[in-house]
Amino acid sequence: MKYWTWAFFALSVSAIGLAAGLNTTWNAPAVAQTPAAVPQEPAAASTPVDPITTARTGTIPFAIVPPTGAPATAIEAQPATTLAQTAAPVAPQTPVIAQAVPQTAPSGQPDETALRYFAQQGDTQRLQREIERLQALYPNWQPPADPLTTDFVPDQTIVRIWELVTAGDFAGARAAIAEKQQADPGFVPTVDLLDTIKRGEAGTRFRAASDAGQFEAVISIAANAPQLLTCASVDNLWRLAEAFIKTDAKQRGIDAYSYILNNCTDTAERFATIQKAMALLSRAELDPLLALEKPGTDGAPEFTALRLDLARSAVAAALDEKGDQPEEADVELLAKEATRSKNAEDLRLLGYFELARSEPEDARRYFEDAVDADPSAASAEGLGVALMQLDDPAAAEKAMAEFYDDNDTIEGVYRDAAAAMIAIEPRLTIPDDTLSRIVRVALKARDADIAQQLGWYAYAFNQPQTAYEWFQTALGWQSDLEPAAYGMMVAANALGNTTQVEEIRRSWGGRSARIAQFGSVTTTGFNVPLPKPRPQHVTLFPAQVQAVRATTTQARQDYAAAPAQEDVVPSGGGGGSSGGGSCRSYIPPASLSPGSALSHAWCLMDLNRPAQAVDHFGRALDSASQSIRSDAAYGRALAYVRLGLPDEAAVAAAAAPISDKRAIELEISILTLKATSAYGIGDYRLALAMLDARSRYAAERNDLLTLRAWSYYQLKRYREAERIFEAVAATGYGDALAGLEAAQSQLRASQY
Repeated sequence: MKYWTWAFFALSVSAIGLAAGLNTTWNAPAVAQTPAAVPQEPAAASTPVDPITTARTGTIPFAIVPPTGAPATAIEAQPATTLAQTAAPVAPQTPVIAQAVPQTAPSGQPDETALRYFAQQGDTQRLQREIERLQALYPNWQPPADPLTTDFVPDQTIVRIWELVTAGDFAGARAAIAEKQQADPGFVPTVDLLDTIKRGEAGTRFRAASDAGQFEAVISIAANAPQLLTCASVDNLWRLAEAFIKTDAKQRGIDAYSYILNNCTDTAERFATIQKAMALLSRAELDPLLALEKPGTDGAPEFTALRLDLARSAVAAALDEKGDQPEEADVELLAKEATRSKNAEDLRLLGYFELARSEPEDARRYFEDAVDADPSAASAEGLGVALMQLDDPAAAEKAMAEFYDDNDTIEGVYRDAAAAMIAIEPRLTIPDDTLSRIVRVALKARDADIAQQLGWYAYAFNQPQTAYEWFQTALGWQSDLEPAAYGMMVAANALGNTTQVEEIRRSWGGRSARIAQFGSVTTTGFNVPLPKPRPQHVTLFPAQVQAVRATTTQARQDYAAAPAQEDVVPSGGGGGSSGGGSCRSYIPPASLSPGSALSHAWCLMDLNRPAQAVDHFGRALDSASQSIRSDAAYGRALAYVRLGLPDEAAVAAAAAPISDKRAIELEISILTLKATSAYGIGDYRLALAMLDARSRYAAERNDLLTLRAWSYYQLKRYREAERIFEAVAATGYGDALAGLEAAQSQLRASQY
């Protein structure tokens, strides 16, 4: 008696839906002629009725036609265990006990068992629905004044049958009816009971087909059981709409959603109907449904929040590569709401949208509002990007200063801003705390661009020795950085170190015209920048610079032993745009599709921004395409190599299958980095081991042979060091001469 649930509720409200407007024609009742007669199932209608159009128009202009091969037969009973396994009705496995549905209102008195039970349970909502149902079926019937009176004693056998129905055990309910008829030959089950069982069986099969994605079966079942499709069972209407759309009958699906919005009043279900439609229909297809909204309880249009979600999605979609531009009304709606609510996520989205359509001033205002509403790394990063597009790197550095080390993404943007700020002409007088922060960032990230800009900054303030050290450090971090090589030449010249000037000319002259022609002002027009007088109040570099000076020797060794460009960046790289022009404006990786993120990452590599490229390659790894994932893993490993992070590069290379050729190129680069890193920390045996491992893939160049020789030297294996230094020096490689002299000096000393 305590397990009455949704199935009984469905009985009540479905009948209400039928009475309210489903003008379906039913067969005449087949009345039992003898007490032992068993009612039979009604035959199927020759043309199944479309209840959606019927309820809306009162006519039957078209039918729900079952799919080819799925005959529109009546819904028949079958064991519950098979309902999820079949898309079309099958022959019954248990005796069919049913009674034809009457065309007119039934005669006699209704069965008040359900009504009395709901009253006893205190379920006033279901009680009222049951009263309405019985009044629709029996127009002359009046509900009892007090449904709790004890003058009505329900038949416990019938109560048990209803309990089986509400529990979803329809086969059990049919069996119980048969047992009741056998024990009481005069018992004839009510039309309501049989109709509820039929509807429950059809509903179970309907939902099972929907859950299994058997959408043609969903339509077939609905064609034979229109009583399933009422506002009381709005989930069934959602499922039918989806089935129509998934079987290329999109307008029929829109009709189903329209039926709900025209006829159903539950606020939450109406709201959910639009949400369901949003997942399956385009924006243009949604507009007629949105037009059916009604005022909410507060007087505001009920779909306001959904219209905002649509606007938000449209603006976000525009940030994707080749994404459609949103309607201006959507932009205005989102902007108005974001300004009112100060929603930081929406403000940031609008900021990036304005950046994407080259409106950095509007973007700046949105990001400033986002910072006020949510002072976080995400807001500061967006503001920094906007200020960089407005050519104000000093303001960008200041905006991101509090959060620059919050994550790798904002740190990469901050480093770009810091390098650009230092490079501003005429040179800014940068406060000590700001300069200290920039130096920390450069040292942590081994950022060669910041290092060489610090070199020019020092040179501009008449600090050639400090400038030389920064240029040398930059080349130790990135051996192919021509501006750093040129800067080191300029600083060496200012220090009067002509030997170093000529050594740089010899090493770089074939790669850089200005280095080759350095000093030839009258014939080439290459002017050497002159140091500027240093203001007395400027503290050029804070205490952190001492750490750089302490590692000057290491930087020189890094520069001598660093792999050449073709080793650090293996061939077959990416497909970045020429010059990287398309990625100069920062775009968050998450806002791009995997394919777009891959193209953007290669573009960043062309601009020598490996730290930012790492995140975009990571986004590309989300692709379902093996080709994109392979390129992304390869590119990310290259980016880590450029950043001097061999262990991270090895992990990145394993993220997706890559070709043997690329794997070998990466292995050579990673082993080269590990060798130079090991030498840098004084682990000379590890450096030799890494060089030995590398030699299995490629021959050693002179710079690496020199590194090997110095490793032997540091391990006091002077004879082996001498032999290598001598062989390398014989090729004209100048850096080996000092090593040869040092090794021979140690050998001579050991003879005494």
